[in-house]
Amino acid sequence: MRHFTHLKDFTPAELDALVDEALALKARRAPSAALAGKSLAFCFMNPSLRTQVSFNVATHELGGHPLTLSLGSGGTWGMESVEGVVMDGAAAEHLKEAVPVLGRMVAALGLRSFPTGLSWEEDRQEKALAAFRKYSTVPVVNMESASGHPCQALADLMTIRERMKPAGKNFLLSWAPHIKALPMAVPNSSVEMASMAGMNVTIARPEGYDLDPEVMARVKANCDAAGTTLKVTDDVPGAFDGQHVVYGKSWGSITHYGKAPSDDPAFRKKWLITADKMRRTADALFMHCLPVRRNLVVSDEVLDGPWSVVVDEAENRLHTAKAVLLHLLSTQTAPTAATRRHAR
Repeated sequence: MRHFTHLKDFTPAELDALVDEALALKARRAPSAALAGKSLAFCFMNPSLRTQVSFNVATHELGGHPLTLSLGSGGTWGMESVEGVVMDGAAAEHLKEAVPVLGRMVAALGLRSFPTGLSWEEDRQEKALAAFRKYSTVPVVNMESASGHPCQALADLMTIRERMKPAGKNFLLSWAPHIKALPMAVPNSSVEMASMAGMNVTIARPEGYDLDPEVMARVKANCDAAGTTLKVTDDVPGAFDGQHVVYGKSWGSITHYGKAPSDDPAFRKKWLITADKMRRTADALFMHCLPVRRNLVVSDEVLDGPWSVVVDEAENRLHTAKAVLLHLLSTQTAPTAATRRHAR
């Protein structure tokens, strides 16, 4: 049994094979019975639009039955993930029982679990996701955790590959203003994906907004293996020069964990992604995972302009979700490049 919870568990070739499968699925967009008779449970501890819809529609179009569970609200119990605790708080059920029970009823589990924003050392342990992996008897999909969003990264890679061969191209992750201290999941996974795809990676961020050191170590190792570069800078707009992909995203500071970024107008203006900055690029794609706060993170001119591929990127969440589910579950279809490569 294999899970899809972290990019580090896959090789670049394996990610490419999953994208190959997703591209083929998108091209034919035909009904399938590959998951006929299988039910899948997607468990959400946080709000979701694209993730929830993409996995539900993917399961349906592959002939399976999707179940969406809002853990702790909407009719399910609050869940505890820490072992050995006295459960005298809000959580009425432990994942140690809940996950195996679900595993006896469904063919796969998905989990979306955001960080608390109180302690990075606590959040980076991803206790709920770790519990799902530990207790599940069926494959687990990470639909976003405190430190990673591999499903989004796979769709991002697909979107890039639809327009260019990523190897040797330049990828910029640009920090952007926000009213909240957002998770590092998407930025972590975006730069890890880009480094695995053989791209030169630049991260533009204010001082104090470095990404997780363990993620950065993997990104550096990937770049070294591919013969590409990794650069971290606070130089904007200079960081935009010559880029082929610009990924805009806000994230919180580990140094000041849980504290919202400065709302100083000059600071916001410096880091807002604008058309003037995009014109410095090599006709770059503008990417964002959505939802996005217009004219705070990125200007209307960029989102509505020729650079933006954010809607295509969101659509590709559906096709990559199908590829992941087929890789984990399908036993009724002919082997694909992805399934052959992952066979055990």
